[in-house]
Amino acid sequence: MSNLAPPTKPPRGVKHPKETSGLLMSVIRTLSASESNEQRDREKAKLEKEYKRSDQRLDELVSLHYQDHTQVMQLFGKLSARVTTSREKIHAVKENLQACKLLLRCRRDELKKLWLEGIEHKHVLQLLEEIDQLREVPAQLTAFLAKKHYLHATQLLVSALSLGDGSLEGVEALREVRTELQAKKQQLHSRLLAELTRHLYIVSTQDVVALRRQGSGRDGNPLNSPFQRAGELRGSARVSKTRLTLLDVSVPFPNASSPRVGMNPGPNHTTAGDESDNVEEDVDAADPEAKSQHFMAILVESMALLNSVPDTVESIKIQMQTELLAIIKRTTRQLLDLSQQPTHSLGAHSTSLLLELMQTVFDQFRQVATAHASVLRSFARAADKHHIDVRLYEMPDVWSKVQAVLQLLLTDYLDIQNMAGDPQQAPTSFSESTSDISVYFARRRPPRQKRVPLFKFDYSSHALSINSYLKEQRTSSAKEYSQAGQSRQREKLLVCTPDPRNITQIFIPLMKFIEEIEHAIGCTPGNPCTLNAFLSDYIKEVFLGRHHMMVAASIESATKSLDAWRTTTSPELMSDLGLSRPLLQSTVMVERCIQDLRELMQALPVYAEHFLSIICNILRNYRETCQAAYRGIVQPDSEDKRICSAAWLKDEDISRFIKSLPNWTDLQAQKVTYRRRRPLRREETTEEESPEDVRQRNMKEAEILASNLGEGGINAHEILSDVGQLKGLAQLQESMEWFSTSILLFASELPSAPASSPRVHVASVGIPAMPETSVRALMQLAQEFEELANTCLLVLHLEVRVQCFHYLLPRANNYNRLVGGVDSQEPDPKVLELSRVLISIDEAMNSSLQPRKLKYIFEGLGHLIAKILISSAQYIDRIDERGIQKMCRNIFALQQTLTNITMAREIALDHARHYFELFYLAPEEILSGVMEKGPQFSELEYMNAFQLVHRSQAEPDYGAVNTHLSRLSDILGEVGITV
Repeated sequence: MSNLAPPTKPPRGVKHPKETSGLLMSVIRTLSASESNEQRDREKAKLEKEYKRSDQRLDELVSLHYQDHTQVMQLFGKLSARVTTSREKIHAVKENLQACKLLLRCRRDELKKLWLEGIEHKHVLQLLEEIDQLREVPAQLTAFLAKKHYLHATQLLVSALSLGDGSLEGVEALREVRTELQAKKQQLHSRLLAELTRHLYIVSTQDVVALRRQGSGRDGNPLNSPFQRAGELRGSARVSKTRLTLLDVSVPFPNASSPRVGMNPGPNHTTAGDESDNVEEDVDAADPEAKSQHFMAILVESMALLNSVPDTVESIKIQMQTELLAIIKRTTRQLLDLSQQPTHSLGAHSTSLLLELMQTVFDQFRQVATAHASVLRSFARAADKHHIDVRLYEMPDVWSKVQAVLQLLLTDYLDIQNMAGDPQQAPTSFSESTSDISVYFARRRPPRQKRVPLFKFDYSSHALSINSYLKEQRTSSAKEYSQAGQSRQREKLLVCTPDPRNITQIFIPLMKFIEEIEHAIGCTPGNPCTLNAFLSDYIKEVFLGRHHMMVAASIESATKSLDAWRTTTSPELMSDLGLSRPLLQSTVMVERCIQDLRELMQALPVYAEHFLSIICNILRNYRETCQAAYRGIVQPDSEDKRICSAAWLKDEDISRFIKSLPNWTDLQAQKVTYRRRRPLRREETTEEESPEDVRQRNMKEAEILASNLGEGGINAHEILSDVGQLKGLAQLQESMEWFSTSILLFASELPSAPASSPRVHVASVGIPAMPETSVRALMQLAQEFEELANTCLLVLHLEVRVQCFHYLLPRANNYNRLVGGVDSQEPDPKVLELSRVLISIDEAMNSSLQPRKLKYIFEGLGHLIAKILISSAQYIDRIDERGIQKMCRNIFALQQTLTNITMAREIALDHARHYFELFYLAPEEILSGVMEKGPQFSELEYMNAFQLVHRSQAEPDYGAVNTHLSRLSDILGEVGITV
């Protein structure tokens, strides 16, 4: 084997011969199976050839691998020599170990004594080092506390206490140090609790107050005050961090299962757990309190190391309500101080300050709740990590204290204690409409005795009555204050005067905050929180009942007092209301009640439907009162007497006809246009029109009235002869129109919703959607007031015309005096009386109605008077020159009166004067004039003129009359024009 060359790899490109073993076996099988010698010889020759080839291949392989084989053999020889040497060395070491073992066995006792002495010296050195460390602990602890590195201080103190109670327990010289450390432990616990309380209630809320202070005095609008703007600026940035955290009651507390904190903290950081705990204290930080939540987690971890978590939790629960009340007190004092500054926009002790107080307190309570949620997670993590058995409070407990504090705050500002003891506050049934208010609208009824309420508030059967709740609240508060060692009496520091109406200023933000509380504690829709129940009980049991009585008293004063039906004459009030004419005081007072209820609908949107039902009831009863007042004017006590103008309007056909006339439609068009432009201000818009337009507009009305009232005459009891009654109608009309416009505007601004839509449960800004039926009822009431106003105006319009018929229509040959007698330069007494009546009516209407309405009343009156005077020719027996002059003087007097009233020349009366001037002419001259100038009057009027001319002759010729009438008919037929 040693002569064989080491095998080497064949060079690249050399092909290995195919395996020949298969060929050999094949040859052997062939030889054994062959039968002839020749075949065997051939196979043998082939076999020999293959053997030679194999031998040659073997030589080649040996020559190729010879060098490698030689090298392997040399290495093997070297390794064999080294192994032999090592065996010899191991054998020598084994012999030496046996010798050492023998020597150590001989010196065992001496070595053991030396080992024990070394251990004792080492323990003594360790004790001395621990004593030195323990003596330095107070100074180090003071240094840590001065820098507020509480976790380092706690770890140091716990480590020192464990040393003092451990190996150094028997050292008498350290007794004072141990006593001092125990005192330090109590002081540290108190300080940690104080720091945690400060961060929970002061540090967490300081951003709210700071931002509100920075924005103070920049805006005069209380609803956009700096406090509110600061809250809005914070809102977007705080939603994801604060509100979502405090509203999420399912946030899991982290499960910390890390080992205890080491007793020897590093030079820069102290880790109070593993990475999941993430509670580290950086001693190099400039401000350890920069991150409040992290700082509170360090405080909780320190308390866990001191094993004071149960006491801390109990202290937090006891002090929670006191600290929340302190927040309110601090905020109140800050607001009062801020309101005294000259640059501040809010006045001291105003309701705007109360709204600011509520907004600020709500923001601070949200921050406090967020801080408590963070502390609870830290407590849960520390309890799980250090295996502390403690019963933690929960977020619903925090919100419960918040609700209790807000209830005490509302008790002060809403004056609930005084209201609850008021014997006049009787609860009202709120499940049905307030129909009892109708008794306060009745007119001309004897005074009713004041009823004693059947039930007082103190004995309300409601499960959560205000009285019982206040007693329970005061009792529980007293217990908590006694436990905390504080007085039961709280210092009353208020930003405004206690008043039940303060609820209107704070209801919407308060309800929004209540919604947040209910969402945070998981209240169901049918199970509201205690604060919601408290507020609902107060509004239902106290506020609404009190407001009902106030509304009833106001309405009673508006309709029953001596001044109720007088007009408002105060210039300031008329300017505030945008009035150009005075209104009835009762209307203004009722409208103020409506506006007050409207403001309550906006301030208390949850009860908007209830207030709307009260408004509808007030309007229904006031409508009946006003209609009774109208009937008292136009319907005398005696049934056999009637006012002609009012009786006419009862006829639907006549009323429809008058309302279809152009002057009425034009008046309504002006009112509609005016409403669209500015609904609540009375603008006078008069447009100049041509006399022809006026004549065409009023001619039809004059003809219809003359045809209906021209027969039979109008008696004295059928007219309103008292101008005071006419003025009362005018004032009622103006008031009703203004009142209906106000109601229509209010109804048009109300959002309506189908009756099947869900009702409002949470307050929202503005009036919520009202049931469509209620809105329609309000619109219907407004239209009824408008119809009453229209009726009054139509009565005035007709009454002036009816009185013209009463004074001018001839009865019982009144015009016989137009012939003979003493010539008088004065007009007829009836004409003078009519002029006096028209002037009186104008004076009364001018101070009560707008010019456009006066125009409607007096416009066209000249056409009617002319029509009456011209038609009176058929009732005159005879007329002479003096009689014609008398009629002309009558016409001139009436024309002058109407001109002074309408400030326009009454052309229609010129037409009437021209008619009576025809009587100066002979019949032939009249016919000639018709042929030359055309007809100026109607055929009937010419016929009446011819007949009067012939009756006035000494010996009337009736045949000539017929001839003249026949010629008149022929002339008018030829002309083809009929006036």
